[in-house]
Amino acid sequence: MSARSYLGSVRVALLDDHALVLKGLVAHLEKAPSITIVGSHSSSRPFRAMLATMPVDVAIIDYSLALDDIDGIALIKQLRAAYPRMKILVVSAHDQGLVIHSLRQAGADGFVAKSQEPDDVIRAIDAIMTGRGFLPQRGVESDDPPALVPLSPREWEVIRQLLEGLTVGQIATRSGRSLKTISTQKSAAFRKLRISSDNELYLLRDYILALDGGSA
Repeated sequence: MSARSYLGSVRVALLDDHALVLKGLVAHLEKAPSITIVGSHSSSRPFRAMLATMPVDVAIIDYSLALDDIDGIALIKQLRAAYPRMKILVVSAHDQGLVIHSLRQAGADGFVAKSQEPDDVIRAIDAIMTGRGFLPQRGVESDDPPALVPLSPREWEVIRQLLEGLTVGQIATRSGRSLKTISTQKSAAFRKLRISSDNELYLLRDYILALDGGSA
């Protein structure tokens, strides 16, 4: 049996701090006769102000916004609390399993990686409007957290200090260990956490610290 399709008109608002991505998404979505773009913004403040003044069915957001903007996980939680009936679709370049899981836990209804085809965004809108989730084929299949290899105490120590804002060199100096040792422990921790950059580490700060607390 094929999945049902949403036949009504959908009011969509977009948030992405990359102008090229934002304009490209708007241009592509405008081709769909059932989709009405009610607004597009590059920062969360005008985006949230717009949501407070007009009905929106689907908010499409990139949770990795500018450094001076709100954390994406916090934004999703705020939107879910303020607009419980609005669907939230995340479109992001960060498509690791831990990232997708944390977004789902925060309240996102679907996720499209920026490496996917533009038509997948339209398919995702249709899916979440009919009560189905939408995830990359290699993404999270359930709300259970992805199985992770436990970090060693030394790896957790490095991760905690990175989240404090220290560099690898500063951690090496503070701990009395070599730069190579700290770099190796950082790489091992990132591999076990299934993240690939400092940016992803900071974006997932609260989730990773919760994992740390659960490992004690």
